[in-house]
Amino acid sequence: MNALVFSLMLAAQDDNGGGFNFDNPPPDATPPAETTPPAETPPAEVNPDEVGGDTSGTLQGTEGESKLDEGINLTLKDRIKAVSRKVFLKEGRFELQPAVAVTTNDPFFRTWSLAGRASYHLNDAFSFELGGAYVPPFFVEKLQPLDQLREQQRLINADATLIGVADAGVTFSPIYGKLAILSDAIIHFDAFAIAGAGAVFDTNVDFAHPTMDVGAGLRVFLLRWLVVRTDLRDYVYPQDRASISTLQNLLVFSAGVGFYFPFDFEYRYEAARVKS
Repeated sequence: MNALVFSLMLAAQDDNGGGFNFDNPPPDATPPAETTPPAETPPAEVNPDEVGGDTSGTLQGTEGESKLDEGINLTLKDRIKAVSRKVFLKEGRFELQPAVAVTTNDPFFRTWSLAGRASYHLNDAFSFELGGAYVPPFFVEKLQPLDQLREQQRLINADATLIGVADAGVTFSPIYGKLAILSDAIIHFDAFAIAGAGAVFDTNVDFAHPTMDVGAGLRVFLLRWLVVRTDLRDYVYPQDRASISTLQNLLVFSAGVGFYFPFDFEYRYEAARVKS
């Protein structure tokens, strides 16, 4: 019996220390649990100010994708850019225009005149105007065909030179636009049509002749109160010369500047409403 107890005690001895190991508990037979790997952290954004190197290659892909996404989400209304507002308003304003005019289709005389016009603009499209021109005596230039017909062939016995014109009418401006010059300066302008009636005065016996005029013009806006204006008018009137009645056609080109009163204007904004 004693021998059996002694043999059991020898089997329980520690192989390394040669004695009993009462400090370390027996190993747990349960297998270790699986450990979860740590979550990956997203890379921090690169600040070009803090990093000295070039980061355009890193940011190019993200920026391109964001622009593409924005373009996909845009509606048709967002894609179309709105037309910019007018830089010049004429509604409710007066226009005074001094100008210089010249006849362009008279085969016998080239006549220069001092012209002027006054207009009131009902809105940006329509206006009423009064105007006229006066021809000083030294502003008349005789052309070569007149002397040839009068002296060599004796076909003209009397000369009738222009004294001036006076008319009243309306203008209609259906076109407003802008033009870029050398991709730097932008010029704003409008084009208008002219119709009116008045009188033409010359040195003939019946010096006053009723007339109707039609034409076209152009305004170039320089300041909020200043424009450059050109007109081309066709005056049609009857004339009696040497007991012969004819229908005359006088084409006059004028150029000048226009001053607007009041000098400034304000824009008015109205909200759009849907009719019920």
